[in-house]
Amino acid sequence: MIFTGIEILFFVLGVITTLGIATTVYYHRKFKFNAGAWASIGIGLFLFVFTIAWSVSSVLEGEPRASSMGMIIFGIPSIILLVLGRKLALKNNRS
Repeated sequence: MIFTGIEILFFVLGVITTLGIATTVYYHRKFKFNAGAWASIGIGLFLFVFTIAWSVSSVLEGEPRASSMGMIIFGIPSIILLVLGRKLALKNNRS
């Protein structure tokens, strides 16, 4: 076998991080984020990537319960922060 699960995980995490940062910069140029939007989107993106890393590594180690708990503990706040950042960015653009 050429690639193990961890190597594929790190590649996918790099792709997701690059796409997340590029998308954030694109929307910043379009909507001009304020500090609150930057903070919530940045923390939300970090938590989203951390959730994927936690869950996949837990499954690869044979701990599916840790994976599902990580999805709940880290995944739900990341989605909430990303949606909050989007709302702040759109609210700032309308004013």
